[in-house]
Amino acid sequence: MKRILLLMVAATFLFSVSFAFGQVTVPLTFNGSYQGNNALGAGTGFYDGTINGVNVGPGQASPGMICDDYYDHIGPPNSWLATGYQVSTLNAGNLAADTLFGVAGGWGTVGLTALQGYEALAYLANDMFAHGVGNQALQSSISQAMWYLTSNANATVPNPGIALGSLDLQAQDLVSFVQNVSNLSALSTYTGLWLYTQPFAPPGVQEMFGQIPVPEGGAALMYLLLAGVTCFGAMFYSRRQNAMGGVA
Repeated sequence: MKRILLLMVAATFLFSVSFAFGQVTVPLTFNGSYQGNNALGAGTGFYDGTINGVNVGPGQASPGMICDDYYDHIGPPNSWLATGYQVSTLNAGNLAADTLFGVAGGWGTVGLTALQGYEALAYLANDMFAHGVGNQALQSSISQAMWYLTSNANATVPNPGIALGSLDLQAQDLVSFVQNVSNLSALSTYTGLWLYTQPFAPPGVQEMFGQIPVPEGGAALMYLLLAGVTCFGAMFYSRRQNAMGGVA
């Protein structure tokens, strides 16, 4: 009995460690509705559905989720699993290893490194959340700008990227603005923004930005602490049983 108890505790502890220091899997669904205009042959702006079981869309706590990925396609109804990151925790290392467009080679065709590219995407996504609700034209332009950037990222080679001239004028202005890296804020400033992504592995699911938190950081640390307490409790129980002549 004691041996089984210790094995169970060890398994719990190892799971908690992997949860605390690993990645958090997030379920997403797209119900087919979007709030921007149709552009570049696709729906733009906020997409409606669920993130981690939370409804997003018109009338919800968050107005939707934002697709930065013209490379992959989804249709209604569509469900998938992604890895969730608070954007403020992203850096050159986990971008290169774990995201759809964070390849180490950068985004040379648009004059940005991968880190700068995601700073540009975060700026545009944050702009849509801040100013795009109810503004179909702005939502459409922001989506076009994001798709231009990622379609020209090295991760999509040899697929041809979207041509700048195919974007509307507002989208072209947004691209010009974010290509000037002095206009970009560090990813660490976007504490209220999340990225739901997977490593580049075509054909894949779309990468999304959103506002729905995933259980990481403090929550994961709490799991780890609880596992540690349980482990030490089991060790104490085991020693006490040995001292009392308990059965192994």
